[in-house]
Amino acid sequence: MKLKEKIYIQELREQFLQKIVDDWAAKWQGDLGEFVSFEAIKNKNAFLESLLFDIETTLSQKLNSQSSKYLFSKDFLRRFVYEYGHKEARIQSHSRMAIAFYLGYDSWDDFLQKNQDLQQQHININYVNLSESSLPMLVQNKVIRLEDYDFSTYQEVKQKRHFGKYIKGFLIVLAIGGLGYFAFYRWINRSFDVEDLSKIKFEVVKTLGKYPQAVRVRYDVSALPNVQSIEIQMGVGDIISAGKSELLLLQVNKKVGTVGHTYFYPGAYHLVLIVNKKPVKDLTHVVYSKPNVWTAWAYGVAYGKDWTTDISSTKSYIKDGVFHFDPAELPQEIKQDDDLRNVLHDLTQDYYVALDSMQIEARIKNPENEGGEGCYDMEFMLWDKNFNFTSAKFTTEGCTDYAQFRVGNTFFRYSNNPNQENVDLDNFGVNPIEWNVFKIKIMGKIARVYVNDKLAFTGQYETTKPIAKIVDLRFVFKGAGSIDWVKMSNSFTGKVVYETDFESPKQ
Repeated sequence: MKLKEKIYIQELREQFLQKIVDDWAAKWQGDLGEFVSFEAIKNKNAFLESLLFDIETTLSQKLNSQSSKYLFSKDFLRRFVYEYGHKEARIQSHSRMAIAFYLGYDSWDDFLQKNQDLQQQHININYVNLSESSLPMLVQNKVIRLEDYDFSTYQEVKQKRHFGKYIKGFLIVLAIGGLGYFAFYRWINRSFDVEDLSKIKFEVVKTLGKYPQAVRVRYDVSALPNVQSIEIQMGVGDIISAGKSELLLLQVNKKVGTVGHTYFYPGAYHLVLIVNKKPVKDLTHVVYSKPNVWTAWAYGVAYGKDWTTDISSTKSYIKDGVFHFDPAELPQEIKQDDDLRNVLHDLTQDYYVALDSMQIEARIKNPENEGGEGCYDMEFMLWDKNFNFTSAKFTTEGCTDYAQFRVGNTFFRYSNNPNQENVDLDNFGVNPIEWNVFKIKIMGKIARVYVNDKLAFTGQYETTKPIAKIVDLRFVFKGAGSIDWVKMSNSFTGKVVYETDFESPKQ
């Protein structure tokens, strides 16, 4: 199969899988349960039979008596969904025509015409069969950020040649040979200059679906010399333990191409283009929540492996004006010190207020009899569109060594971070059994934290990237946790940009 044909078949398969995901609630959820991934479907045979019937019905309605020419077997469907891309396979013309009809195209040529923007790109697709955890929701996520590297002071360092006047000839040859090898090594590993970096392209060019959301990212590093390796960090990964996570790095082998990935959860994702093991460009991709609808899921490590619950389309977790995750959905036993069970409540949307003029306040609690654990951590997290990050973690009294506060690039306290400020966060300790009101207020470069209307901390912070509008707000609890109300406003004008008391299940 020619490369160009493979690219279009990949695109056909991606749109086909996304249609299944989009139609899942209406067509298959009643019989097969909520969609998590294709691999997680317990009765794959029943799913394939039902999908095949749906395709045949659609073709019959569209083509009438001509539909029989385009029918294919359940075995083909199994290979197309589960094996394509892992094995070399040829897709017969009538089969790809049938999939095109099912997707709503008039013909295979119509599909090619409407997707001609693919041109001759190299595509590396990671779709829903990838096991994905809740990263980058963990505060332990040590994402290598672009601003941690100085790309503006690259200089060519020339080695000085000092040859003794009386060194014998063979030693001179040996030295020159060694120096040549060293110079060649430095040449292939030298840093890129600012002009080279300005020519790099790295952008999201296509999305499909809400969440799960398939994302296509285009990159072009053809302007860079001496490219040895190219990797793309997609902003997700696996949880290894309570203090360690592993990021997903997609390796590609061409200087120009496109990679794909599917995000199962709303949030702001930090994507990084890495060349020769150094980040050269990054971007933020926002997967938005359904309008004004909070989502909740749990994640952690238990039984020696990481786990994540799916986002339910049928459970709101709102009852009697309180947003509370059902602790019965958490693993029932914790065996090791590195095991953890966290619950995350999230609303990803445009909040129309910038990080440096923001005030966020909420009334929350995390008692043991409602699923709270450990130090009963209660944490605020916010991201803006440039991935500037704010986090404040509150604990029970006596556990404040684990309390944390960060704004932008300033870590006032952060576990095992050598750049953190040595500050006292004892006032971040509360009684988690009772309702507590926490507030973060940022005005310009000054950040203040209030606990039950009392000033608990004041600090000055720095950011490397420009401040932007906030797009992601989430609360993370050790255990289950409860939220009574949330309000975000402009810290200078007092104008409320978002508020909820969770009285309505639709909030």
